[in-house]
Amino acid sequence: MDLRLALLLLLSACAALALITVPPIPGSFDVVYWRANGPGFAAVVGIDDTPRNITLFTEEGFELWMRDEPGIAVFNGVLRRGDFLIIETPPGRYVLAVYPLPLFRGETKTYAKSYSGWAPVGVMSLPREPTAFSAAAGYFEVRSLKARGYQYGMKPGVNGTSIQLNAIVVLEVAGGGRQYYFVQNALSLLTDKERYSFALNIYNNTSQDVGLSDGAIKGKGKIYRSLSVPLRCDRWTCRGVYALASYYGYATEKEHYNLPFSGMLLINVSAVGGIAKIDFGYNVGGGVVRYDSVTIKPYAPVERAYILAGHAVTPIHAIASLEIVLCGLDESSPRAGLDEVDVRLALLVWDGAGWRPPPRLYNFGFNTAEMVSLNVETKLVNGTVHITRGVFKPQLLAEEPPEPDIPPPSAAFKPQVDGWLLVTVAAFIFIVAGGIWIRRRASRARRRSFRRL
Repeated sequence: MDLRLALLLLLSACAALALITVPPIPGSFDVVYWRANGPGFAAVVGIDDTPRNITLFTEEGFELWMRDEPGIAVFNGVLRRGDFLIIETPPGRYVLAVYPLPLFRGETKTYAKSYSGWAPVGVMSLPREPTAFSAAAGYFEVRSLKARGYQYGMKPGVNGTSIQLNAIVVLEVAGGGRQYYFVQNALSLLTDKERYSFALNIYNNTSQDVGLSDGAIKGKGKIYRSLSVPLRCDRWTCRGVYALASYYGYATEKEHYNLPFSGMLLINVSAVGGIAKIDFGYNVGGGVVRYDSVTIKPYAPVERAYILAGHAVTPIHAIASLEIVLCGLDESSPRAGLDEVDVRLALLVWDGAGWRPPPRLYNFGFNTAEMVSLNVETKLVNGTVHITRGVFKPQLLAEEPPEPDIPPPSAAFKPQVDGWLLVTVAAFIFIVAGGIWIRRRASRARRRSFRRL
């Protein structure tokens, strides 16, 4: 099909979408390809101190732009440190361009993630500046919930969902080193059997090929091999799988629940005697249960340990978000189609004297592979996010949210290390994650010489 005919057909299909003409530029730029199989959105987070131009082209519009002709885009703007852009799109193929790039060897520092028909939905805190907390609590109240589970490839899976409290934990060790861990405390719900359990996971985010060892991490759980992820990718699709590094996991026995079902998920982080300690707890009406206390002993003594939230990324490119989200069940059934849903979620952090909501809340999450269908709507009511059937709109819920109208976490889970503070965290290389995103660098002088991350 002729390129200009294809572009005319795209313009007809996207009549309701405001399209923009973008003139060509000299020099190099970062390029990310994204295929949206259904209505979706892209979330782009500014981490770089230098402002960057962000353009989301249609596939055909990008081809024109690469020919030094004006390109057709659905979004064009400037991304600065602390910015959070949400770009909604209809089904189609898109190319995200980030420019200008550093003159000498270096990388832009931008985080981007795509969603198409599925996402983790709930409450995510992403402060503009990296902020450290010693503990986090996620409130949940399930009034109605029926879900159909799907495996990768949309094959039928286990019917259920999870509610996940996800965090990035940083360990500062003697000598100036840092280690990063993705930490998850989850409530698993088998919605057709009305059975629940609690499960935790810890992944080492310090480097792409570093896992966990039995000598360094201790608790009730054990080390497992991680989820398999796509291996071979072209511009639009990924095929094949490979296993990531190991992770630590532990789960409680399944029990019966009745609706409404409410409670609290808790994570507490501390450093004692050169060793990091991460406590995982829950409260479903009988007081706080600390169901695992995990210690991590790195190569050097731990001087500080904290939960990090804000515009920063780990060395393997996970954004430092703090979130409680409604998701698919687990890696065996990572997607959940919601037939019935009435769920309420709230997020709290310890400020040294008590629990309070963290700043800058959004209604979707970043750091999980599990997702739910986006046939839902969210509303912030008295500091609590209500998730019900409807049409999903990704958005900022509140810069400074009100205190949620929920029972406070028990004083029995008071953190050992009080207080929270601003921290300086290095922003790493430009990254992309989620959906089918492939990062390449190109210039018009060498536009056939792509480089893949």
